[in-house]
Amino acid sequence: MKNKFFYYQLLDEREEQLMNKAGAESFHITIVFLLLSYMIAILAPSLFNPTMVLSINIIGLFYFFNRARNLGATYYSRFHFTILGCLLMTLLITTIIMLQNYQFNIEIYQHNPLNFKYLFAWCFTYLFYLPWVFLGNLGLKSYGEWAQKKFEKDMDELESME
Repeated sequence: MKNKFFYYQLLDEREEQLMNKAGAESFHITIVFLLLSYMIAILAPSLFNPTMVLSINIIGLFYFFNRARNLGATYYSRFHFTILGCLLMTLLITTIIMLQNYQFNIEIYQHNPLNFKYLFAWCFTYLFYLPWVFLGNLGLKSYGEWAQKKFEKDMDELESME
């Protein structure tokens, strides 16, 4: 089954194994901290802040990239979103922002999630972030093409040394 949301291709089988190892390690660490934040949310809700979850995910992502680099995986992958993936990623970003917006401005929206101001803010936020997601996706695509060219160049150098 072909994924319709993103395109993904690793450049080397060894790289794939190293990336899987780094991914498994970062996944376990991230899950432990997410469970800890969940326990904080259940047992001490006044100490819980939703940005904790976002921070844990960002730290897990940085740990993944750092661990992959330490293992020797230098060519990450060719990864970029399809158009449908970009639209869904923008919707995810918009949803996170708008849930925070509703939580902080619930009086302005008169405790009604169907208030015109709130629905307009959804549309504005989505349209504001859509070009940024497409630009980020373009950056991911160009980085993947650069990594593949560098990989092919390094392979040609290895063959010429033999």
